[in-house]
Amino acid sequence: MEYPHTVNVLEQCQVSPPPGSVPQTSLPLTIFDLPLLGLIPPQKLFFYELEVPKTHFMDSILPNMKHSLSLTLQHFFPFVGNIVWSPQSTKPEIIYVDGDSISFNVAESNFNFKHLCGNYPRDVNEFTPLVTPLLPLSTAPRPLLAFQVTLFPNSGISIGYSFCHVVADGMAGTHFMRAWSSVCSLLGGDPSLLSHPLPHLDRTTINDPYGIEASTLNELKNINITQQSFSLPCTPTDPSNKVVATFIMDLPKVEKLKKWVLTQIIEKHKKEPSFYVTTLVVTCAYVWVCLVKALEGIHPLNNVREHFMLPINARTRIDPALPVTYFGNCLLFSFTSTQQTDLLGEDGLVLAAEAIAKANPRDVNEVLNDVGNYIFNLSSAESERLLIISGSPKLRSYDVNFGFGKPKKIEIISSTSAGFVTLMERGDSAEGGLEIGIALGKLEMDAFASLFEDTLKEEKYLARDGEPNISSYVLP
Repeated sequence: MEYPHTVNVLEQCQVSPPPGSVPQTSLPLTIFDLPLLGLIPPQKLFFYELEVPKTHFMDSILPNMKHSLSLTLQHFFPFVGNIVWSPQSTKPEIIYVDGDSISFNVAESNFNFKHLCGNYPRDVNEFTPLVTPLLPLSTAPRPLLAFQVTLFPNSGISIGYSFCHVVADGMAGTHFMRAWSSVCSLLGGDPSLLSHPLPHLDRTTINDPYGIEASTLNELKNINITQQSFSLPCTPTDPSNKVVATFIMDLPKVEKLKKWVLTQIIEKHKKEPSFYVTTLVVTCAYVWVCLVKALEGIHPLNNVREHFMLPINARTRIDPALPVTYFGNCLLFSFTSTQQTDLLGEDGLVLAAEAIAKANPRDVNEVLNDVGNYIFNLSSAESERLLIISGSPKLRSYDVNFGFGKPKKIEIISSTSAGFVTLMERGDSAEGGLEIGIALGKLEMDAFASLFEDTLKEEKYLARDGEPNISSYVLP
């Protein structure tokens, strides 16, 4: 398909930490990194309103962005290194050598900036030229991070990046972006003025009492990741037939759903629940039910089991705990399944919320079990329908401010693959709420949008007189 837009590359360069600023370093992959070796590279786009001409952008803004990036990379150097699985090692490791660099491309686009920043359905293919993919190279090693800054003259800029998930999770990646933006926003990019804490790189305290590393390496063989056939997944480059849209769940809607769901749970079990009904739980349950109903109306799967996976930051859940600034992966993937008929029924929202809440691990043993089961859970749901949540409102992605103000819009375009839904904090309001990003075919999107908007208007979700006091069991 031809699009009435063009993206012209203005500059292609490499950015590295200042020479001699980082010694040669090797970091082993942990039990939290290894399961992610088979994931495609995440790609994220930040859009900023910025009415500047091309000359000012090229002569002033761009040099400061590249200089501040170099200064920031000396603290987040694993992004600049390479993943190597040497014959002498039992597992891959990240190796940084002085002089390693990342790709940094600059482009100019005549895309409609406001259109790209909309919430309504837009063609996924309109976003892909704005991010540099991570692709195979003719010679090893593979790059782990790539940036593209695209100017929309007198309208704005986009900052898109692709990175290898084995290096960092969403929290670590957003920490890096906030650090870079804070350096860039300071005149001169003085690293001594870095307003965000430095990353914690020590991995020695991450224990493996249950042999998760060995079992994960064995599971990876099933997807052809071994020492002899080691390679990293590439960014998909095939055209998409999907549209992407953003749905807003504001606080009044969330509070209404939380109260109704918890009331139903209490009435069902005749006792107080042993779990909390959070904003995240209710929002995920609502999206899950609406999506299953929308897809089942167009592509029926004949009463299969429906599967749901939610990433959870495990830094404070392991023993010993890791600081919030830990740079790497420390995710567990809460997994739950239920019969499709349960979600399609009258109590679908309640059953979905209860299943998601109960799957949230409480102690370190449950956390480690979930880490070890990640690849198995993915493969077990392969022949059925799986919804995976990507992102989190706790990442505070809209705090990434390069001195242009907060982002006008953020898109996680790598999550346009089938089965992914993105969650982040609401960017257009200081009153809270969530942004829900989803990519579907046009027919599926129309069905989902109708269900998402209309279901909340149903009379049963309205507050009722005589409601029980549920404040003790409802969390933000």
